[in-house]
Formats: sequence, C-alpha cells, structure tokens
Amino acid sequence: MGINVGDKTIHLLLALIFLISFTSIANAGKETMITGWRLTSSPSIYGNIVTWSDTYVNGVIMYNLTTGNMTYIGHAENDPRVQGDKITWWDDGNITVHNISTSKEIEIVNASTPAVYGDNVVYVRSKYDNGQPASDQNDGSNSLYLYNLSTKEETQLTPYEHAYFGSSIYGNKIVWTQENEVNSSERSTNISIYDISTKRVSDISRSGTAAGGKIYGNIVVWVEYQNGSMNVMDVYMRDIAKHETRQVTFDGNSNIPDIYGDRIVWEREYWIGNNFASDIYMCNISTNETTRITNSTYASDPAIYDDKIVYTDTRNDPVYQENRNIYLYNLSA
Repeated sequence: MGINVGDKTIHLLLALIFLISFTSIANAGKETMITGWRLTSSPSIYGNIVTWSDTYVNGVIMYNLTTGNMTYIGHAENDPRVQGDKITWWDDGNITVHNISTSKEIEIVNASTPAVYGDNVVYVRSKYDNGQPASDQNDGSNSLYLYNLSTKEETQLTPYEHAYFGSSIYGNKIVWTQENEVNSSERSTNISIYDISTKRVSDISRSGTAAGGKIYGNIVVWVEYQNGSMNVMDVYMRDIAKHETRQVTFDGNSNIPDIYGDRIVWEREYWIGNNFASDIYMCNISTNETTRITNSTYASDPAIYDDKIVYTDTRNDPVYQENRNIYLYNLSA
C-alpha cells in the first residue's frame, strides 16, 4: 500500500514512522492573546502588523504588535490580507487597497479575492456587474487580472474559460486554484502558476482535487483532497526551482496551509470522542521536523510571518464558539 508523491512511492508504514519520529511539541515559544474580539476570522500577518475581519461589524481590523494600537480600517465582506505596507480586501463587488503608511486607498471595481505583493495586486474580474466572488461563478464567467499600483496598468492574465479563486503572489509568480468542468455533474480543481515575466502558465498539481495554494519564494503549498473525499485532506508542497513535489502531512486531517521561509503551518482537524477539535502544526522544510504549536483543541486559520504565527481560537467559548480570539505564537520568545 503506498502514497504516490511525484515520481516516488512512500509506503504508508514509513510515513507513519516518520510522523511519530519527527513530531514534537512546541515548548520554546510564547503564546499571547491579541484580542477577544467577537466573531473574528482569518488573521493575516506581515512584520508587526496583524489584520483580520470582524464579521460582527463586517470590518477590517489592523493591530500593531509594537504599539498595541488596534484600528478599524473599513467595511469588508471578506478576509483582509496584509503584505508590506498594504492591506487588501474586497467589499460590495470592489477591491480596496489600503496603504498603511499614507492611509490612502485605491479601489478596483468589479473585482474580488485579491492578493498583493509589492506594487502588484492580483484578483478575479467577473463578467457580472455585481462582482460576485469567483467561487460562485460558472467556468466561463471570470478571469484572472493583475494591477500595478505604480504604473496604474491593468493586465488580463487568463481568458474567461475557467473559474479562478484563492490566488497568492510572491515576486513574479502567481498561484491560484483553477476549476475545470469535467462533465455536467463533476468539476476538478488544480493549482496553477503564472510567471509575470514570461507570461507562462504551468500546472503545479494535476490531481483534480487540489485547492488553497500559497507561495513563498520557490515553494508552493496546497491541500489535496484524498480518495475523492472533501473530508480526507493533506498538505503538499512543490519546489518549483528543483521541480520536486512532496507530501507534507499523512493524517488526512490537515487543511489551510500557509508558508514563510522554510516553515509551513496548517490547521489539523480531528475528533475527541464526539467533539470536533483543531490545532495548529508547523513543519520545517529543511529539517523535516513537524511541531505541534497549540494544544487548546480550538485553534484554526493560521498565518505565519518569520517566527510569528497568528490564528483564531475559541477556547474561551467552547460551547457556542462565537467569541473567536486572535492569538500570536512567537517561536523565538
């Protein structure tokens, strides 16, 4: 019995031994609760800035780790993302790019699901005037676009042939989930990559069951849904410079990966009796060591920058799980 990873077969028994031998419990870091803000979700971090959405007021919140100041940035229907001195989100069918240094904002109309790196903003443009998110559209209803904040030039990267969503950008490379129609009742999803310099599109995953791609440097991480089930999922990675793909997790319960440097974090979901639980794990690519970051059984939605990991946790509201606190785990503290 084996699991196919690229051109190699890793036997399940060896995979289990690997997990047992190389999984440790984090004991050198420090966990801090940033806020107990009600109905928070999907935190993002860059430098000393943490952002998240507060679905109680449908707002973007920015928190400065250095000063401790918390700022309401604006109204939003989805989760904000921070990179450099820019925060992006979409609301009412349009994208907002907020400059932290100047507080100036620009709006990109009829667009959704943005990601930003430097002066480049990547997003989906829909044929519909109301700018519905790409995941709600048919295959031929949306296209991937790029907007340069310096030149103010917009470029259409892909034709209106597939559904695109979940983009991520680093340098000149963009990754996203591309949905294709197999037949009238079946769709497949793969991770694709676009090189801005060469204008070349390549496949990262061809399994038809991939989603949630993120990129940092030459490493792309994503989730593969195993055995045709949305409930069996593992994290994979590909080094696009070395052309090597490898499976990161083998438990069938790992989701929502993020990456920074040689560290990958994700949410591991599991059951304790009849109770659903989740915690944050981290893998060091260089050493192959996996570390359990949390043990609250209520942690989810991780994001990482350098030696800092942020995530939501409902440990203080275990019954209703509405008060989702934002936590910071500092690996170096």
